[in-house]
Amino acid sequence: MRPMPENFVAFFTVCGFFIGLSFSVISIEGAFEMIVFTVLITFLFYMLIHISVMFFIDTEKVGIGRQFDVGEYEMINDLIIGDLDNRDKRIEHLLAKLNEEREELKKSEAKERRKNVKKQRAA
Repeated sequence: MRPMPENFVAFFTVCGFFIGLSFSVISIEGAFEMIVFTVLITFLFYMLIHISVMFFIDTEKVGIGRQFDVGEYEMINDLIIGDLDNRDKRIEHLLAKLNEEREELKKSEAKERRKNVKKQRAA
């Protein structure tokens, strides 16, 4: 799988933002100047990576062979939806069992309290 040019652009733009932010925090004291400096460095990285992509990556070769297959997409989506439906049913079943156990615990705790109260009154 070949790397896409959009990935390079996104990665280096984010790198430029963090580099600009770190330099502006180190060297500039005013908030507005920090923002301007950060945006300027980010824009420079953005332009630099676009120029690099333009000269070094053949974008026509990257897109060859990547056609959208609707049938495969729908099949994968149906599998994922079916799996999510099964998980949802399992979770509902588990939650119902937990609610039953909570009700049983409440009943048994109430019985224990009644027994304790009777023992205390008898003593």
